[in-house]
Amino acid sequence: MYSTEEQRALFELSKAYLEPESPLKRQSPDQQLAALRRILVYHEYRYYILNDPVVSDYEYDQLYKQLEALEMAHPEMVTPDSPTQRVSADLVSDFPSVEHLTPMLSLANSYNAEDLAEFDAQIKRYLNLPAEMDIEYSVEPKFDGGSIAAVYENGQLVRAATRGNGMMGEEMTHNARAIRSIPLKADFARFGIHKVELRGEVLIRKDIFEKINKKRAEEGLTLFANARNTATGGLRMKDPQEVAKRGLEAFIYTLGYAIDKDGNDILSRFSTHSESLDMLAQLGFKVPILGQERDIFKNIGEAVGFCLAWQDKREAYPYEIDGMVVKANSRELQERSGSTSHHPRWAIAFKFK
Repeated sequence: MYSTEEQRALFELSKAYLEPESPLKRQSPDQQLAALRRILVYHEYRYYILNDPVVSDYEYDQLYKQLEALEMAHPEMVTPDSPTQRVSADLVSDFPSVEHLTPMLSLANSYNAEDLAEFDAQIKRYLNLPAEMDIEYSVEPKFDGGSIAAVYENGQLVRAATRGNGMMGEEMTHNARAIRSIPLKADFARFGIHKVELRGEVLIRKDIFEKINKKRAEEGLTLFANARNTATGGLRMKDPQEVAKRGLEAFIYTLGYAIDKDGNDILSRFSTHSESLDMLAQLGFKVPILGQERDIFKNIGEAVGFCLAWQDKREAYPYEIDGMVVKANSRELQERSGSTSHHPRWAIAFKFK
């Protein structure tokens, strides 16, 4: 998302604004506001996406307070994508139903290597492909949280909704804005995209969940049952400020819909699923890391090995996962395979035992 030169420049700019007598503070309010917003978005990316901050929490807070003070002095200059506008002070009265741009289907399940081999064979039979042909697969964790669909238009986050019944979900944009790993704006225009719908999973890290329950125990409150319920419950809280306190994160795992400014479907510009995830990572979204959490395999046999390896190390992973998702990597093959009313034919969940 940021080149080495851009990161160096933003770090130096941060340090300059942390100096009490910095000459930058004599610039016009609009120049200072633009600089501080750019700085804070960068530090949110370092902290919430990369988990690798380059300033202390105290320094971040000082920069945030500068932006907050300037916006209070110049309310006409506040923008909806400013870092100060993430968390609304207003309570949410209800969660209206909204229709997803494309259905959020379920996944068929598999439990062993034989099931995955049969899944591979089914795709070949359905498409009349040679049995000996290798299909390239992308494999990633099956996160155990709350599914969401996020819509961006003109680069701005305009709507977020829960999965619901797959066709209709509950609109919870205010709460999604409080999740700092969900960008308020992203430069989709760079890829010719005007409107897009992303699919992801809202989670809470295991260590954060334990800290929340420890605090609740100290306060004599009922403990939360598990991290999954804590995350999904957070999505439906009526106070976005309370949502922000839960430490929720969002992994994006699918680019489900994309059109250009003329309304043309442009998903086919991304020849593979992995390519679309790489694009989202470039734009600052939290996606499974290629070569670590996800990988690409030339055939189902290699994909099986990756799934089994993750079954052995799931407990050490910082997030709750209940399996892996195996997807045909080719977008063209996905389109040819299509879906049933329940699940795509080109993807399957490998469930851990």
